[in-house]
Amino acid sequence: MANECDMSFADLFNMAKKRAWTPDEERKFAALDPQSRNALVKQLAKEAGRIDTEDRLGTDGITYTAFWVEGA
Repeated sequence: MANECDMSFADLFNMAKKRAWTPDEERKFAALDPQSRNALVKQLAKEAGRIDTEDRLGTDGITYTAFWVEGA
């Protein structure tokens, strides 16, 4: 199994945008509903390249997009 927990959302953002996110960007991300957050994760993964994603059903019944460095 891949090492999905080895990367944070901030790490993904940094890989995609080539910079750290601002406190405002972090707050806006945290405020997103799960569906919007998953869409943004997929967008950032595409921008970053070399990032795999997979939708997974959480124990709370909500679908989350897991992400990790390709081949990890």
